[in-house]
Amino acid sequence: MPPLIAKWNELKDEDKDLFPLLECLSSVATALQSGFLPYCEPVYQRCVTLVQKTLAQAMMYNQHPDQYEAPDKDFMIVALDLLSGLAEGLGGHVEQLVARSNIMTLLFQCMQDTMPEVRQSSFALLGDLTKACFLHVKPCIAEFMPILGLNLNPEFISVCNNATWAIGEISMQMGAEMQPYVGMVLPHLVEIINRPNTPKTLLENTAITIGRLGFVCPQEVAPQLQHFIRPWCTSLRNIRDNEEKDSAFRGICVMIGVNPAGVVQDFIFFCDAVASWVNPKDDLRDMFYKILHGFKDQVGEENWQQFSEQFPPLLKERLSACYGV
Repeated sequence: MPPLIAKWNELKDEDKDLFPLLECLSSVATALQSGFLPYCEPVYQRCVTLVQKTLAQAMMYNQHPDQYEAPDKDFMIVALDLLSGLAEGLGGHVEQLVARSNIMTLLFQCMQDTMPEVRQSSFALLGDLTKACFLHVKPCIAEFMPILGLNLNPEFISVCNNATWAIGEISMQMGAEMQPYVGMVLPHLVEIINRPNTPKTLLENTAITIGRLGFVCPQEVAPQLQHFIRPWCTSLRNIRDNEEKDSAFRGICVMIGVNPAGVVQDFIFFCDAVASWVNPKDDLRDMFYKILHGFKDQVGEENWQQFSEQFPPLLKERLSACYGV
């Protein structure tokens, strides 16, 4: 760290040699985690300053293009990415730094920038700050959500991807208070998950966010179940067990409880998605068990036999071994 910090101190804010250094520090901060604490204050402050300077310069240029030069927005982009690295690496420790800065105000401006790369980095930072110190994000939600909704546009894949992920993280923190915003984002998410040729990562992220929205606001999301359940199941069957997948599947189970009719047509896809779990937590496994047995009891033994005849042998074997159906 000392040589990196020495380099950091000798470079001016306008020097493009800052780019590789900021990118390097971002990786270091993420890896060192709380080990980065002794260095975080000046690094954090400078990133905020870089964002602020670039925004100010952009404003001057927009008002008087004949008198001012257009700023190089890469300074802002790498600064936002380093702030993301700090939030991810320091977790809750970043809270005091955020408290003493105007980063939320700056972020509000960056999220509306005309340049997609700036918006992309802004939404990544928003998601990371949501995980690290939601108490500072929460007062801004009413202003931020409409902007996130507007950016659910798959023409800009990376912007859309990060906005989608941030909405999922915000949902998990907001809980039932997410209700007023469901209408703003759900129609876009359902459209994206049904689009042909949507890239795999965007599909997975969209499915996870729909599941998370449904987990916290099942009454609002469950009525749409039949419009997304099939692509939802096919998008998430290939991802490995993790926290995001866990929260998304809990959401789907809760929604099936609210609107069981929504899954009937595509129940085979749900079975296949459940079987993709290697090791679900016990209470999630119980949720799967109840839904599978509930469906089997509903249709009766004979119909279930006919239905499960369509299963590929491996799926049949797995459901029988794990869930006794």
